[in-house]
Amino acid sequence: MRKYFSKIFSYYKKMIANIFYYTGVTGFILKKKLANKTLVLTYHRILPFNIRYRSFSHQAIMVDPANFDMHLHTIKEYFELTDTSALAYGVDKRKHGSDPQCLITFDDGWRDNYDYAYPILKKHDCSAIIFVPLNYVSTEQTFWQERMGYLIWNICEKNTKESIEIIQKYGIEDIVLKNKDTKHAEIMNYVRSLKTKSYKEIEGMINELLAILSHSDGSAVDMHMTWDQLKELSDNGIEIGSHACSHKILTKLTDDEVVEELNRSKRNIEDNLETEVISIAYPNGDYNGEIGEMANKVGYKCGFGTEYGYIDKDTDIYNLKRININDVVADSKATFLATLIGIF
Repeated sequence: MRKYFSKIFSYYKKMIANIFYYTGVTGFILKKKLANKTLVLTYHRILPFNIRYRSFSHQAIMVDPANFDMHLHTIKEYFELTDTSALAYGVDKRKHGSDPQCLITFDDGWRDNYDYAYPILKKHDCSAIIFVPLNYVSTEQTFWQERMGYLIWNICEKNTKESIEIIQKYGIEDIVLKNKDTKHAEIMNYVRSLKTKSYKEIEGMINELLAILSHSDGSAVDMHMTWDQLKELSDNGIEIGSHACSHKILTKLTDDEVVEELNRSKRNIEDNLETEVISIAYPNGDYNGEIGEMANKVGYKCGFGTEYGYIDKDTDIYNLKRININDVVADSKATFLATLIGIF
C-alpha cells in the first residue's frame, strides 16, 4: 500500500513540476527567489541504474550518469558557476549580471565520481569540489553502512551453524527468506536502523560477521578513489576538499578527536595533491558552533553542512547550506528545477 501511494505522489509531483516548467512559472520563481544568492548542490554517487544492485548505498544518494548530464546542461543554462574560494572570500564571479550562482559539490570521494561524473563535468566544462574522507583514499575500505550491507547479504547466503546463530542473534531471519530484489531492500532498511547504535557496537557486529565469512568484506562498486585519481582531478580543475578522516560524526567525538580529524585530513590532502585545502564538508552534515570554531583555527576558510537552503551575505560561512540531489527528486529538467527552487 505504501508503494502504491508513493507512486501516486511521485506522479502528481512530476505533473505539477511539468505544469510549472512549461508555463514559465519555474523560471520566473527561480529568477526572483535566487537573485543574488548562491545555490550549492550536494551529489554523492553517479552510478548507472544497471549496476546498482551491486551497491549497498542508499538510493537517496544515487544519480544516473544520464541524469547528471542533464543536470549540468540545465545548470549552465540558468546559473553562473562559482567555487569555494569565491564563497570563502566573498567574491562574486557572475559574468551575466543577475544570474544566480551555483556550486557543485560531491561528498565521500566515491570511485564512481572519477569513472562517471568526471567525464561529464569535462564535457560541460564545469568545475566542482569533491570532499574526501582521508582514511578511505587508496584503500579497499568501505563505509560501515556499505560494509555491513555486504556482510549481511553474504551471511544470509551461508548455511552453517555459525551463520544461523548470528542471523538469529541479530533478528534477521526474515531477510534470509526474501527473494533477491526484496532482500537487498530489506538489508538496506536494516542497516539504516543500526545508525542509532554506537560505533563500538557496530564494529563489534562487523567483526562477528567477518569471523564467519572467509572472503572480502566490501563490494568493489562501493570503493573510494585513489590518490592518483584525485591528483588527476585536482590537476584538471576539480577542487578537492576535506570530509574529515574516519567519516565519523564530528559532534559525537571529543574536541581533541575533532581537531585531529580536521587537521590530519587537511594536511594529508595538501601534501599528497600539492594544493591548498580551504573547505570541509562535515560527515553526515552534523555541525555546531564549536566545530566551526575548530575548523577556523585549523585553517579552513568555509564549511558545508546538509541543511537545505541557499547562501547569501548573511550565511554562516562555516555552516553553508546545500541541496541534496538524487534521481528521485531530479529525474527530469522540470523536477530538477522544481527541487532547486523548493516547490517540493
